[in-house]
Amino acid sequence: MKTYRFNPKAGHIPEGSLEGLIQSLDAPPPPPQGEGFIKRAFKKFGLSQMHMSHLVIDDRTIYLRGKAETAKDRDQMILTAGNVAGVAAVEAEIQVPAGTPEPHFIEIKTSNTLDEVAEKLPGDITGDDLLNANAPLIKSKEDIYHGQTIRVPTEHE
Repeated sequence: MKTYRFNPKAGHIPEGSLEGLIQSLDAPPPPPQGEGFIKRAFKKFGLSQMHMSHLVIDDRTIYLRGKAETAKDRDQMILTAGNVAGVAAVEAEIQVPAGTPEPHFIEIKTSNTLDEVAEKLPGDITGDDLLNANAPLIKSKEDIYHGQTIRVPTEHE
């Protein structure tokens, strides 16, 4: 299993029904969310049809096991679970086809749009590339928040 770290102060919260965010990163992290909230997040983003054989929450860590057909599918499973307020880590063991590149995630620190994020990345990645790599989890280039973890696309996409 590989561990991915997340900012437990940022993310979706039950009171906001998957649309709300913790507004201040200065606030303490909320209590850990239940398995039902995580499963609703998977369903909301169209990930419930993916083969997930194991989802367990232990305090602020989510353990995921399953299968994904692509790097994007695997990464979206990890990001959906990790970008929930109160989650500090996702430990994932998700089978992917041989040769699938490892995930590359970054945390939004000061940028307010995906175009601003792309300007800070090496290479020729654009805000549109970041949007495509993170859809449907992110709906527009302005649909990001500080503390959120997003996916950086691979060369093969």
